[in-house]
Formats: sequence, C-alpha cells, structure tokens
Amino acid sequence: MGRFNYQVIDADGHGGEFANWQETVGERWLPTLAAYREKIKKHYGRLPIPGGGQARKGDKFDVRPGMNDPKKRLEDMDLEGIDVTITFPGGAGEEWAMLDPEFSLALCQAVNNSKSAFSKQCGGRVFGVAKLPMIDPPAAAKELRRSITELGLKGMVCTQHVREKNLDHPDFDVVWAEAERLGVPVCVHGGGQAPDQYPVCVDRFNTRLEVHAITHPVGNMIALDAFCVGGVFERFPKLRVAFMESGCGWLPFWLWRLDEHWEKMPEQAPNISRKPSEYFHSNCWISCDPDEKMIPEVVKLCGDERILYASDYYHWDCAFPETAKFIVDRNDLSDSSKKRILGENAKKLFTL
Repeated sequence: MGRFNYQVIDADGHGGEFANWQETVGERWLPTLAAYREKIKKHYGRLPIPGGGQARKGDKFDVRPGMNDPKKRLEDMDLEGIDVTITFPGGAGEEWAMLDPEFSLALCQAVNNSKSAFSKQCGGRVFGVAKLPMIDPPAAAKELRRSITELGLKGMVCTQHVREKNLDHPDFDVVWAEAERLGVPVCVHGGGQAPDQYPVCVDRFNTRLEVHAITHPVGNMIALDAFCVGGVFERFPKLRVAFMESGCGWLPFWLWRLDEHWEKMPEQAPNISRKPSEYFHSNCWISCDPDEKMIPEVVKLCGDERILYASDYYHWDCAFPETAKFIVDRNDLSDSSKKRILGENAKKLFTL
C-alpha cells in the first residue's frame, strides 16, 4: 500500500528495459539495426517536440534515468506513490521492423529479454508486456508463449492496426488464441504513426500537436470496432483487451454509436451475436489520463469497473510526479471508484 492509502497499480508506464537492449539483437543483425535506427530518426524527425527543436539533457522532455535503471525507477515510483507498474516498450514499428520478419522477431526478443531482466531487479514491483513480430503471426504467437512462460511478462502490446490489416483479420487469430489460452491481456497501444505503418488519418497532418492528438483515440476506436464488431470476442470469448493512452472520454460516444448502427444493420455484422458494448463490458478495459475531465462522465455512463489509472511515465506529455495524486485528490470520484481505478481494475486485468 503506497503513501496515499490506496493500492496504486500503474497500468501503463514506459521504459522498464535497459538502455542497450537493441545492441543485444545479435551480431548478425547489427547492420540492419543501423539502417532501422536511421529510418526511425528520419521518420520522427519531422515531428518536433513541444517548443521546437530537440530535447536537451535536463529538459522536461529528456529521458529520466528511471526509464532504464531499476533502482531509479523504484525511487520514482515511490515519489509518485505507485506500488506496481506495468511497463510498455516504445513504439517504433518493431512489429514489422524493416519489413523483415526475422529481424522483427530478433528485435522483439531482445526487448522482451531486457524487460524480463529489468523486472527481476525490481522485487515484484515492475512487470512488462511483450512486443511481438505481428508481421508474422505464428512467430508472434510463439514469442508470446515464450515471453509469458519463460520470461514472466504479463501480457502483450499490439498496435492499433498492423499495416494494411485491422485486428479482426483472421491472420491474427493464432495470436488471440494464444493470449486467451495463456490468460494474458492484449494491450492496444499506439503504433499508428510508426515507420512503415499504413497511416490512418495522420497522413493528413504534419505537426506533433495534430498527429499525437488524433492517432491514439482514432486508432483505438478502430481497434475496438475490430474486436467488438469484427467478431474477435465471439471467436475468443475469454480474451481480455485493454485500450491504452488515448484517454477514456471518447468511449461512451463510440459504444453508443456502434450499438446504434448494429441495431439498425445487424445483418452487416454477421460475426457477432450481441451489442458491441456488451463485448466491451465483458472483455475490455481502458486507461484514463489522471487529470481527464471526462472520467466522472465515463463512470456515470459506463461504470468504474473497466477504467485504469496510467502514469504514462516518462513521456513528454506525462504529469510526473503528480499522476496518482491527481486521482486521489479528485472530488468528483467516489472512494470506491478511486480504489477500482487506481488499482483493483488493473489487478484483475493483469491477474496480479
């Protein structure tokens, strides 16, 4: 129990792997790794950080040591009042890196290995989710199995769509089947603007303000549609899915709109047998921004059993070290809602 007298589980923090993890990809892949890094640099260089230019050491946008140092991470968790953190790897298109399935697998294995080793130094307070080579779904399912059974990771992260395919594409059923069998969640998190991704909406904009504001909620709306309308939950009724880093305010509108359209045109959704919102309420979770004004409205319209606290540590737009305090100090949420949002819901999602 942390300093706020609530169990606080951060359902979405970043880092949690060692800084040199890419270099562990294997000597065979070092030339490909160099080309991959250059592609990333050019791709993201067009979207400057707030204020323009590049981050300087000591800036708000500089990487904190706790991203890559277990001891420093625990210190920052204590400062923020976090008991347990689920860490997510960065999103630079590792799922299809260089459009080479073998390199993608090697890169995902490297980050998963590093996350496991990092977590083991944190005394049961830090856990990771696996990055998978979704360009090769059978290989992704195999790497998920290794990550859970051998490395001790707690789930998987997936982009909002995988290049030209939505997440209800039958190619990915082998991955969802494995996640269901292992009893671990699929966490949909970003990836809409990664190198070699097929852009949805963001190709029309050229500022970080617009691209970042659009990509996460629109991408998660697409992903939620794929799982709830596309029939994934009908095929895998025990699968758990969480939608991360897009806030939660869009959720009531989107569930209502999907339900309304399904009620008017059920014949166009032959792969499902009930309202899309019913699948969400039985299979899904969503993270919130701690200072998000819409949280009470989402609680009112959708309940508080599916909302997750997330610190977003340490992204340029996170509110470190105040994120848990934001939830604790709110006067528009009941004590029972705070308990669920701060910890109980994440405990169920990740079976902690």
